[in-house]
Amino acid sequence: MSNWKTDFEVKFHLQFKHTNGSIEQKYSSLIVEADTEDKAKEIIIHQYENSSFLIIDSIKKLWEY
Repeated sequence: MSNWKTDFEVKFHLQFKHTNGSIEQKYSSLIVEADTEDKAKEIIIHQYENSSFLIIDSIKKLWEY
């Protein structure tokens, strides 16, 4: 077990398809504290309640302390 903490920047976007055929995308990023990249991804998925609109673009390790 490690006492180290790691901050990850998770970049993602929400993609909405409208009934008229247009696509709307909203880009965002969050910094989360997690043990691994997979855990950071799980946190974001949970935050957006496993939305089908959520697309994770990248996960970047910022720093460990």
